[in-house]
Amino acid sequence: MTASSFLYATPSVFESTRERAQLSLSADAHRPVRFHARVARDVLSLRMALQALGGLIWQSDAWNETWGGGLLDPLITVHPDRVFFEAFSQDQSAYGLVTVDRGLFEPEGEVRCGTTNVDFTAWLWAALAEMRSTRETHLRIGPEGLDVRTTGAGGRFEQKVDVPEPWVRGLLQLQGGMAMPGTRLTARPVDLLAAVRFLSHTKAKVSPRALRYELHPGEDARLMLEPWEHPVPLKGAAHGYTAPRIIRAWGRRRLRLLEPLLPYAERVDIYLKGRALPHFYVAHLPGGVRFLLGLSGWTANHWTNTAGMDLLLEPARDSALAERVLGVLRERVHASTEDVATALGVDTARAAGALAAQCAAGRAIFDVEARRWRHRELFATPVDLGRLYPPDARREEAERLEAAGEVEVTSAAPREKRSIRTLSTPEGPVTREVVHRDWVVHGRAGPQSGVELVMNDEDRLLFGRCGCEYFSEHLLNQGPCAHLLALSRLARAQRRELRSSEPASADALAARAAEADARRRPTETLDPGDDE
Repeated sequence: MTASSFLYATPSVFESTRERAQLSLSADAHRPVRFHARVARDVLSLRMALQALGGLIWQSDAWNETWGGGLLDPLITVHPDRVFFEAFSQDQSAYGLVTVDRGLFEPEGEVRCGTTNVDFTAWLWAALAEMRSTRETHLRIGPEGLDVRTTGAGGRFEQKVDVPEPWVRGLLQLQGGMAMPGTRLTARPVDLLAAVRFLSHTKAKVSPRALRYELHPGEDARLMLEPWEHPVPLKGAAHGYTAPRIIRAWGRRRLRLLEPLLPYAERVDIYLKGRALPHFYVAHLPGGVRFLLGLSGWTANHWTNTAGMDLLLEPARDSALAERVLGVLRERVHASTEDVATALGVDTARAAGALAAQCAAGRAIFDVEARRWRHRELFATPVDLGRLYPPDARREEAERLEAAGEVEVTSAAPREKRSIRTLSTPEGPVTREVVHRDWVVHGRAGPQSGVELVMNDEDRLLFGRCGCEYFSEHLLNQGPCAHLLALSRLARAQRRELRSSEPASADALAARAAEADARRRPTETLDPGDDE
């Protein structure tokens, strides 16, 4: 557990009259940040973005009812050019970041830049609906006691939270995903809204249930919704690929967090990092307000939470360089990788590694739009990297084998299971033949030549076999061995994306009818009087 303690003078409050509204966010006194300002314009954009962030905090736990972890209060970062509001969902599956240009505000008094946690309750989230563009609106962020008092609000109080370490790793992992190379698409909000509305009015009770982005040369990108194989054209979403590419992602239920914003958004930028990796959506609202929604590969990662999660960031190997990198970010507020490399006199690769290490430590954040790094402290006291990122000998060995070219896939093929399903759609029910595919892989890794694994549709390991001593002793009870990890890394890169369902053929429908008829037929039994 990572222990966090927040000291607030009073709870955050929202006060509104006919002429004036004030949102007062009580900041952690351990990290004093001060920003008092009048919202000069586009109050509606600010309200809707903060409401979306509140929805992520207070609604997303419904997507994983088994989650019972702690809740870290949202972070606010005040920089000379921008103000950031960010939060991570309780179930480790969604990350929200509201970015507001400082030009939206008219500061009042001293501005003290930095990062702090703020008190943000479900009551405050609901109260945001009272923000109106017809009222003069003020935003107050600070650790001092607020002038506004509410019934039962009380005085100074301290909130202590024990945050599970997997939750912290998940947050850093998802943020680190923003710095990964990938595919960027710019979509019309109306197209993404069409996909969200289709999913809102239909329920798929069977898998596969992925979002499949199809990128074909010379054509705009297209989003396919599984298992219906329902196409959503993304008009104007150019991609520049000269060969066909398909990127599969999960998290479509969580995509509903964007729904209230889409009718007002000017555009939506989509960042795809690869199959089953985090993906990001940035809704651009009027007035320089943006809401970024980051979604993990799927709601529950299971075995990929430990060994084998390729996205897991590593702590700094060169601590001196890491500190120098942090100094550049503190001085410049934000900088590109090339800026940092030039300032420190190192090559770009070393600078990028040191910057990623600061993300792993929770001390920096990557701006996916501008592709620039910013200083931001996740905790008042830096995390214990040795505890948060314990050495994993299996993962290191898997990476070594792959880098040395000692991993080979000798065969890889899908294993299919088909079933006839009736799926609901806005136009009425349709009958389709749904295809469930496992990926069966054989190969070698290092000295082990008979390595075998089976991964399901979401790349989770279902079965493995290896002749090494670690596997013989633990099987998969302690996670996969280094050889299975190495083979799975290579196999995932070779996996082909296929259709999730097809129109049901006449033969398949006839077989289904025969099975249903056999189930309805009464079982013949002997009459007791016939017993010989």
